[in-house]
This record gives sequence, C-alpha cells and structure tokens, in this order.
Amino acid sequence: MSEPGTTGPGCPRCSVAFEPEQEYCLECGLRLPRSRPGTIERASAGLAARQPWAGSWLLPALLGLALAVLGTGAAIALSSNGEREVAVSTATGGSLTVPLSTATLTAPELSTGAGTTAAPPAFAPAPPRNPAAISWPSGRRGWTIVLLSVPRSGGRPAAAAKAAEARKGGLRRVGILDSSRFASLHPGYYVIFQGVYESEVDAASSLQRARAVFPAAYQRAIVP
Repeated sequence: MSEPGTTGPGCPRCSVAFEPEQEYCLECGLRLPRSRPGTIERASAGLAARQPWAGSWLLPALLGLALAVLGTGAAIALSSNGEREVAVSTATGGSLTVPLSTATLTAPELSTGAGTTAAPPAFAPAPPRNPAAISWPSGRRGWTIVLLSVPRSGGRPAAAAKAAEARKGGLRRVGILDSSRFASLHPGYYVIFQGVYESEVDAASSLQRARAVFPAAYQRAIVP
C-alpha cells in the first residue's frame, strides 16, 4: 500500500509508493516499470501546449529524421572504406597526316669546296684468286696437267684457240708452254697445261675435272 505523502503508484514488489521520475524502489531496490511518459513525450506535450500548431508528434518525428540522416552518413563512410577515388587521366592526341607529295630524302652529295660535286671514289676490282690464263713461273719445278700438245708447225694461234676452248669448258689457270724450253718435255710442241702443283698427288686430285673437257689429259712433271 502507498505511504502517506506520496503521489505515485506503489512498487510491484513491496507496494511502497514512488515518485513519477523515480527509477528504482527505495525500499526493495526493484527497478520500477516505465509506464509513465518519457522525456520526449513530456517535451512534445509541453511544446504543443505552448504552440498550438505543434502537435505531440513533432519532436519524435524530428528525432527520427536526425537518426536516419546520421545512419545514412555512417553507412556511406563505411562503404567507402576510407578510399578516395582517383581520376584517371587519358592521354589523347590528334593523328599525324603525312602528305602524299612528300619529297624523297636523299643523301647529301660530296662537295670539293670549289663549287663542284666530287664523284664517288672508284674501287678497282680485286684480281681473281684463280685467273683463267697463267704463265709457268720462271725457273719453277713442279707438276701440271697436260691438256693437249699442238705441234709448233701449226702455229701458236692454234694452241691459243685450244686454251680458249679449255677456259670455255670451265677450266681455270690454263696456259701454254713451249716444250723446247723444258727438259722434261719433248721439244717442238706448244703444250696447253692447267695448273701449277707442288706434287703429283696434287695434280692427280684435279685430273678428273680436266678430263671432263679434254679426255686425254694427264699429269706431268715440269723441269726447267
């Protein structure tokens, strides 16, 4: 039952009366029920009493709106994860047009300094390593391949024609000997020979090629 001088209801446990704003029972310590109007409700009621146009719903609605704005801002902050967007710059440029009438670039000409243009230097071709026509080296002993022997009575032009025939057949290092000047040859002939070799073996290694043009060719020692 309620104590004298109190205006609030009694405690559910010990029935001791308590004030409207009291949170715990001073007798038994029980947390008292919150059936009375809260702070916001009382403030809304007070505002409505002072301002006829403001209803009791105004303050709760404003409070709910503020909480919604705060919640939205917090959600955006969490979703961004503290990262800032970085603008990506894209390089753009115009296309380069090459006119069809562009002149062909040429290397500058050499000038002699006197108003004239110098001609490019001329290079003489290197002598062939395997000449077509040769002469027997003076005083040389060695071996050669005898292609044909022409009597001196027929004249040197006949021997020269046979030497030209050998070269036309693809043989190189072809020459003409006067057999009368060599001890190892029978005198009275022009000898058409191919090559100067150190030994009989070296001469024999080229004999097959020579016989493809002159089948009767043979190797022979040459002694001055």
